[in-house]
Amino acid sequence: MEFEYYTVPELAKLLKVSKSYIYDLINQSKLEAIRISERRIRIPASSIKQFAEHQMDNLTINPYNKRVVQPPKRGRKPNGAA
Repeated sequence: MEFEYYTVPELAKLLKVSKSYIYDLINQSKLEAIRISERRIRIPASSIKQFAEHQMDNLTINPYNKRVVQPPKRGRKPNGAA
């Protein structure tokens, strides 16, 4: 049985995100990782697949629950502005 593992820089490059974002996901237990030594971390491919599936399940139009405000038209105040 052969397993596939990624380093943090490899995964960051693959997902086109920063290394610090990958470390944040690991520290928040959102991404399973194996600590080989104090400074060496490997992420199993199965963990990446599981994370991606979980993200797709939670995908919504506005995932951060922030109110989307359109820029005001020229000469008009935005809704809710005094």
